[in-house]
Amino acid sequence: MSDVQVPNFVVAGAGRSGTTGLVEGLRTHPGVFVTQPKEPHYFALHGRPAVFKGPGDDATINRVAVTDRARYLDLYPTRHHFLALGDGSVSTLYYADRAVEELRRVNPQMRVVVILREPIERAYSSYLYMRARGFEPCDNVLDALADEQRRRGDNWHHLWHYQAMSHYAAGLAALQAGLGREQVGVWFHDDLDSDYGGTVSSVLRFLGLPLDPAEAVGVPRVNVSGTPRLAAVQRAIVAATRNEAVRKAVKQTTSFRFRERIRRSSLRRSTVPAEVREYLAGTFDADLAALSSLVTVTTPAWLRHGEARRT
Repeated sequence: MSDVQVPNFVVAGAGRSGTTGLVEGLRTHPGVFVTQPKEPHYFALHGRPAVFKGPGDDATINRVAVTDRARYLDLYPTRHHFLALGDGSVSTLYYADRAVEELRRVNPQMRVVVILREPIERAYSSYLYMRARGFEPCDNVLDALADEQRRRGDNWHHLWHYQAMSHYAAGLAALQAGLGREQVGVWFHDDLDSDYGGTVSSVLRFLGLPLDPAEAVGVPRVNVSGTPRLAAVQRAIVAATRNEAVRKAVKQTTSFRFRERIRRSSLRRSTVPAEVREYLAGTFDADLAALSSLVTVTTPAWLRHGEARRT
């Protein structure tokens, strides 16, 4: 039996940067346990109710969030053979100032996995994701971006914060300061996209797990975003998402990977429109410059450009 009795890692974000795909890869390792739900949002929201007001927030984050410590720890097995236990809440990075003290209280040796994506691509992917789920009311992404400040003021939850969630430096700095740089690992969506197995293996090594030859085999691309191929199919998916009885029945009778294959096949991959890049031009320059000083691993081109702006 393992002597690990509390979680010892979190996949902290950023949202829409490949965290779900990474978590599914980690799950293939026999020594890894990840909570159900994958995102209990405990470290971001601990000690207060989840009462977000955006469209669909009652059916999603307000329903699944676990904000009581005892209930959160009950998500983990007490008798087990796992070497690494954790969750995959992307709110942990976004609310790092609030999360870091609780991370320390639960486990001072907590390891934090951060995966980052080019910020404009991340923001646009988040918009497409919310649109595909039937929650995003704006059919024009520029209108949604312009409405962000009002939404934040009206307490729509973090995935609606398209621009704000693409600022990474402050959250990463808080985690590094609170836990130590050696306990905070940084990877990039670019690497996950180009070398999925290698990236999963790198994270497993960071978590101190022996590599398994079967790791990440057969793990599909999951939680992708895009534009609908067929409106009728997308309407059916949205209707099922919003109907509690249907959603429970589907989850009980199908696997996560099967549902992801259906959802993925209904979407067409989409690149960031030129007008979105123009609208957000310069928005993230200062953050990327700050971020580049916090990351010591090999960085993708979009972050090296941030280093050039800093110097």
